[in-house]
Amino acid sequence: MPQVKLDSKLLNRVFAAIFALYALICTYYVTVWDFGSAGREMSYALFMTPFLIIFVGLLVEAWKPSLDFTFHRDRKWIFISVILLVVFVLLQVYWWTFQGFVHWLPDRGLQAAFAEYFSKVFACDTSILSLMFGILFLTNSIPQKSLSYKIMLIGTVIIELQLFIGHITFVITGGTPGSQNYGNYWGFTIFQPWYWMDIISQIAVFIGATWLLIRANLKKLIFIICLIWFLLLSPLIFFAINTFLK
Repeated sequence: MPQVKLDSKLLNRVFAAIFALYALICTYYVTVWDFGSAGREMSYALFMTPFLIIFVGLLVEAWKPSLDFTFHRDRKWIFISVILLVVFVLLQVYWWTFQGFVHWLPDRGLQAAFAEYFSKVFACDTSILSLMFGILFLTNSIPQKSLSYKIMLIGTVIIELQLFIGHITFVITGGTPGSQNYGNYWGFTIFQPWYWMDIISQIAVFIGATWLLIRANLKKLIFIICLIWFLLLSPLIFFAINTFLK
């Protein structure tokens, strides 16, 4: 009997181990994200923190498995999962089609191309969250019965809120100084397919994660998270408004 119980939790532990490593890699590669020159160090800390929260949640799952990997037959969750998995695939294909095979492979070779892809595309928030929640939203896992899932959802809501505030900042300021991808928001960024894939993924993940936390009667916790992170990010908001007024 103990052996049967161990085998029944093997999938949980494999999932947790793979995505814990993935989250740790993303935490490390936050330092190469295209934040621009304004508030770079603060941005590192703000985005490393929620990734570490997700990492802790996955460690909890590996230690004490509680996710339910039986298939979720609700069409709404299937629809959200399909969107996220499609975004994950398209994002990888888009980079190799318009960057890797066209520029990086001919100019710098396979090793440099893969390093650029891995650090800038695979190890980014859109990729890991689209893939992880594209899988989890297909399951019957709920935060009421899973402490690990609850922790992961909290970290996810935090990172998505930060990203939304970043988008609002770009709208107000027109971009962030020194950034290759976000330096000219109205003239370049909004015309890029990868940007809208990011937006679609972030909205889908945020809606799903927030809804699950609300269903778990964690409304006060969500409010506290929003309030704390708004206060922490208020200097960036002030910078955006100040830049816009100038």
